[in-house]
Amino acid sequence: MGFENGADEVRIVGGPISFYEKYECTNLYVERSFGGGANSLTITNDSTTDTVFVSFDGATVEAELYHGESITLNVASRSSIYVCATTGGDNIRVWAW
Repeated sequence: MGFENGADEVRIVGGPISFYEKYECTNLYVERSFGGGANSLTITNDSTTDTVFVSFDGATVEAELYHGESITLNVASRSSIYVCATTGGDNIRVWAW
């Protein structure tokens, strides 16, 4: 095994939905539903000061986004995420596909 046999092809495949939402965060976890299963998620924190937390169960932090940061998560058929911010009042954008 190793790299002498070359690289295997990797494909990232979207889910059966295409979702976009601009959402104003609060300081409590709120579930944001996509309306179906998604395989890829992109979350962008548009705040200039606030930190945003992303969770799949409303308790366990999966990602922490500082102001101006984005993250793309490759997941298996997620239909929602939970988001909250330290203080709230600023926007995030969520894409799911």
